Amino acid sequence: MKIRKRFLPRCVQDGVATLFMIGIIPVTFWFEVSVVIPGIHGTNSGWNWIHLVPALFLLYNISTNMLATILCDTSCGTEVISVPPDVAVASGQGSRSWHLCSTCEAVAPPRSWHCNACRTCVLKRDHHCVFTGCCIGHKNHRYFIMFVFHLFVATLYSSALNNYFIWYIHGEEFRNWTSFIKMVFPLAMLVIDASTKQYYLVIYLINMIGMLFTGVLLIYHGRLILSGSVVHEQNGRDFDLGRMENLRMVLGERWHLAWLSPFVRSDLPHNGVDWDRVQREAAKSK
Repeated sequence: MKIRKRFLPRCVQDGVATLFMIGIIPVTFWFEVSVVIPGIHGTNSGWNWIHLVPALFLLYNISTNMLATILCDTSCGTEVISVPPDVAVASGQGSRSWHLCSTCEAVAPPRSWHCNACRTCVLKRDHHCVFTGCCIGHKNHRYFIMFVFHLFVATLYSSALNNYFIWYIHGEEFRNWTSFIKMVFPLAMLVIDASTKQYYLVIYLINMIGMLFTGVLLIYHGRLILSGSVVHEQNGRDFDLGRMENLRMVLGERWHLAWLSPFVRSDLPHNGVDWDRVQREAAKSK
């Protein structure tokens, strides 16, 4: 994996969103492991250690996949690009054919788009992610989808524990109209009520929203991946090689092991440049 030379967020909204993710991940982990799980099973219960194993696995995969997404250079500069002699180069950006990027002053292959935030053309550009401050493209798509997948599992796991902890273990304290009002305006209520209970409700609400948000993201991007498309191509299937082959295009040859760790080697079957061949193969399979 080639490391990006400039991996810090380049705009304010990217920086704020990325810092929020960097902060909320360890805070949620600490809350679940130190407060919720001992609160459910007791301080000296062996169940605390049983819960710790999947919690550490999820923390590891969320953190490392997020870091890999940020650091992985997926720009057109990572490949030696030579235009086929029988191909005409079009002008403009966002073309599905070979085109000249006026900003980079270079020829970009099909499915590559220029990102104004990242200031470069990205191979098989899917979208720009504010929570990582970078574009998701051909070479870091695997890390991004695994980041979202493990984040969804973690928020689902945390939300299940939090619901039991707040509404059953401490139901007498939280089952009232005041708690519901605080959940509607959690940050504003922190100014008025900075008690421990209010912090519990804030983390609870963040986990619930995170579970719904990542669940929608996982379904949306999962459908695109299985159809061989990216965000800009969601209405077409010009590069659809079948679900299993489409999955390998993103997760690599060892796709069935990619969820274990971003350090598991899983080579991509395509260089992100020669999409004309893939398009012809997709047309034959229809």
